[in-house]
Amino acid sequence: MFYRYFILICLATTNLWAKPSELWTPSVDYKKVIQFAKEGSPYYQGLLAICLRSGEFGSIVNIDLSRQWSEVAYKNAHPFGSYNLANISMLEGDFGKATEYYQDAALLLERKASDGDPVSMYCMGEIDFQVIPTNVPRALEWFKKSAELGYSQAQATLGAFYLKGLPGLLEKDSKQGIELLAKAVRNKSLTARYNLGMAYLSGDGVPEDKEKAVQWLRVAEGQNFSEAQFTLGVLLIEGQEGVEKNTNEGLEFLRKAATNKHQLAKQYLEKRLGGDFNKNATRIQGVGQISTSDKETIAKAKKLFTGVGSEKNYFEAYKLFLPLAEGGNPEAARFVGLMKFSGKGTDKNFDEARQWLSVAAQKGDKTAKGLLEKYKTLFE
Repeated sequence: MFYRYFILICLATTNLWAKPSELWTPSVDYKKVIQFAKEGSPYYQGLLAICLRSGEFGSIVNIDLSRQWSEVAYKNAHPFGSYNLANISMLEGDFGKATEYYQDAALLLERKASDGDPVSMYCMGEIDFQVIPTNVPRALEWFKKSAELGYSQAQATLGAFYLKGLPGLLEKDSKQGIELLAKAVRNKSLTARYNLGMAYLSGDGVPEDKEKAVQWLRVAEGQNFSEAQFTLGVLLIEGQEGVEKNTNEGLEFLRKAATNKHQLAKQYLEKRLGGDFNKNATRIQGVGQISTSDKETIAKAKKLFTGVGSEKNYFEAYKLFLPLAEGGNPEAARFVGLMKFSGKGTDKNFDEARQWLSVAAQKGDKTAKGLLEKYKTLFE
């Protein structure tokens, strides 16, 4: 009888040990997060949702899947579910719903954070930092505690704060900032990769280096992070010293960001391309010039237009010129205007020809100004 009871006690203890702890530690990698979530742990279901939204632990961002796991955790009454649904609502611009979800999560999250859970500490830090009424000093304390326990998103967030400093609250400390970002990068934190890229872009705590900035932003974009996609898109379209313009690739990054519900990317594309930017994006993808710079694309388009150095093909030339013109390139806008004027490679339309030539002229293209003056009577 004693032996039988001993066996039962051992089995019960073994099952207890096999159950995942509702407290994340650095020994729990992304594979284990997925495993524990699928096994039914509400804590890890919520944490998986957070990873799929934020790209932590090397995960690929997938907002739709993140929402699904958030709803599972929410139904299982875990605050990670409502917290993550709040963040998704923020991404979609629904601030009222986000506030409701944050309020729903805050009380339980604070209890779990007080019990020592580093993920809950980070979540509370984010709520205190951005939800009105904000409490930035308390948010910083949560971030520090979470970072000390090894949670990479907290390390990445705090590292970025140290690089910039927060007047009266956190003294600028570039060394500490880089050390925290480096730790988070080693743990495959998307937040750290993006923050490091932005640091190099603006020269916060590190020497300004646009090339390194773009490299880190591309790494972050590779995890399907919409903010990195938006930042890269604008950089490549508008160009900066050290960043070669590439309108086609820039527009493609912006399209990706808009597809991932990035509100500013949607607005940027709608302003550049009009309301149906997804239709325009299909045309851009078909061009096949995503990897080339604007200079290379224009050179190829001009060869196709003139037939010098290539077989003449107005339709292919127009396909190359149009995205660049829509991206604001004056030379491309001039060629689109000319092609609209002559009907070569596209339909003839004097009104649209005038509009494109005007765009080019406003951006300083002297040839376009001359054409507008020369054909003034036709455009009236």
